[in-house]
Amino acid sequence: MHSGVAWAEEVTITSVGQTSDGMLVKVLMKGLAVDPRYDSGLSAQALGTQKAIIVVVGGSAKGLGAAGVTLDQERLRAKLLLQEARKRGIRVLLMHIGGARRRGELSDTFIEATAGFADRLIVVASGNLDGIFTRGRSPGATLTEVESPRAAVPVLGATLEDWGVK
Repeated sequence: MHSGVAWAEEVTITSVGQTSDGMLVKVLMKGLAVDPRYDSGLSAQALGTQKAIIVVVGGSAKGLGAAGVTLDQERLRAKLLLQEARKRGIRVLLMHIGGARRRGELSDTFIEATAGFADRLIVVASGNLDGIFTRGRSPGATLTEVESPRAAVPVLGATLEDWGVK
């Protein structure tokens, strides 16, 4: 296992919708002995030499307000970021770990804007009961449903390993 510093250069977590779930993913990754960079407002211009970005999707009106961004600004940031990642060959892992309780019109807006850009998706199963992630993913993108955020950790570790992030 590499040091957290090496991982930080290779993986960045961002939130799309500004929920606190992105920070929870960062904390969960400590179980993998990983300390990725976290940037809740990661922009296309700020992409560097990452091998992967982890997009944690879920809408929070409070989080958007605290970040000083509107729904439309956040959706545009996500679109530009994910288009640039694709252009640069940076892998995109989309995660939704809040389950059914983190769904709703606001979250759905961000899910619909981002799911089609992901190479892989890891979602808490109760958040996909209506199939929004299944319908929204791009052809060929792998979707893994897990029972809890903690259950996502081994899948997350295996995904990063598959992508050559060590």
